[in-house]
Amino acid sequence: AAYQRALDLEPDHSDAHVNLGRLLQESGDYERAEAHYVAALKVEPDNVLAAFNLGTLLEDMGRIQDAISAYGKASSFADAHYNLSRLYELIGEHSEALRHLKTYRSLIDPH
Repeated sequence: AAYQRALDLEPDHSDAHVNLGRLLQESGDYERAEAHYVAALKVEPDNVLAAFNLGTLLEDMGRIQDAISAYGKASSFADAHYNLSRLYELIGEHSEALRHLKTYRSLIDPH
């Protein structure tokens, strides 16, 4: 209710969209969750958490290519690269899987 109230007061509050989207995703309301993640990205296109959460949602929905696209917008987030590696492996694009796994490792241990 608090996130919805925040959006009533400020419809372009990207963090409220992300947080409400996450709650909706966890409750299984995928369509509404997607709408909030998309709204957050429309307001703040470089919102890494919105892009990552959208990727997890799309993956949950079985929309693998869309999930790959969403994770790609979270390129500074190590877990996005890990998930990209898994998904590319799943669809048989092994070189892309390896590339993202290497990026993941470099982000979690830059030494």
